[in-house]
Amino acid sequence: MNWMQQLLIRWKRHRIKRRFGQLDGYLQEAQNKRLANVRKKIQRIERKIVEITEVDKDGFLKSLSRIEQESVRELLFERYKLLNALFAATLAEIEHFRQVNDQLFDLTKKMYSQSAAFYRQVLTTYTPSFDDDVEVEGRLRFVFNGPESVLQLENDAYYGSDFRSMVAVLSYFYDSDIEYCHNSLDLTKVSDMTDEELGFKDCLNDGTTWAEGCLCHPAMNHICICHAVHDLCTHKEYSIPDLLRMNDFWCEVGITHQHIVAQNVARMEWWKTYSYEEFAKKLRTEAEHRPAHLRFGQFIVIRTAELFPDAIGSSVWCGANDCFYDDTKVDAYLLDVYNQLHI
Repeated sequence: MNWMQQLLIRWKRHRIKRRFGQLDGYLQEAQNKRLANVRKKIQRIERKIVEITEVDKDGFLKSLSRIEQESVRELLFERYKLLNALFAATLAEIEHFRQVNDQLFDLTKKMYSQSAAFYRQVLTTYTPSFDDDVEVEGRLRFVFNGPESVLQLENDAYYGSDFRSMVAVLSYFYDSDIEYCHNSLDLTKVSDMTDEELGFKDCLNDGTTWAEGCLCHPAMNHICICHAVHDLCTHKEYSIPDLLRMNDFWCEVGITHQHIVAQNVARMEWWKTYSYEEFAKKLRTEAEHRPAHLRFGQFIVIRTAELFPDAIGSSVWCGANDCFYDDTKVDAYLLDVYNQLHI
């Protein structure tokens, strides 16, 4: 009897196992069909994009009309959602993502650090006879330079996307900075100040992850996602699979020295080097050639408001020396403006 019971139990176990095996097979087959359908949707979308866009022999996009741009943007957004939904998050992909994230974070730090170093250099090389304004700008960008700007990875077929063509299209629409810093020369600063004191602090990467939207993936919870990755994958519609294949990130820092003069040889912010007498004489000379319908004091008020909108506040405009209706107050009014500019 025991022998018969054991045989029956084995038979039932085998039957249950076979049924579960069949169920697993059905579920796997359904999953494969779902993934295949998503790939087909991606490929249909990309075919539509290719029909609208035109790529030259070097792989660069030719100009599109406004209507064409709107159509392509809608298609790119649909592609973006599908590719992120298809993201497999394999161990290899997560490690690759971590490496790209670290690289972009490192490039951001270098951009700020080198910008601050150049700013210190400018503080020691400033030339008053030429430099009306000096600007230091740092940029981090993705640059599409042809097919070599997009990696080919082993699992490209899983996604079914023509990544090279699509990244070329994306770069056409998002040819802008990923990270940016900028500062004009301030001669009150000195070269031994910290990067932060010079105005080159990276406030966006403060140790808090930028995991939002598609980047909120359980497999990436251990990664502190930098702002550059966040910008690409949430603001510029590069999907996570696109990001893993982008291969041309450029970090640039530049200095622009500007010498700006008007026809009368007056330089930018000329009033900074003028005495009050020179300042008043210049504006009085302009007033001599005012339109016929304006009185002397009216022109002076209107002209100073045009030239110095930040300085002409209520304390000057409505002060005791307002000359809009009283020409005899012009000198006192101009002195008020001059003093306000040199606070």
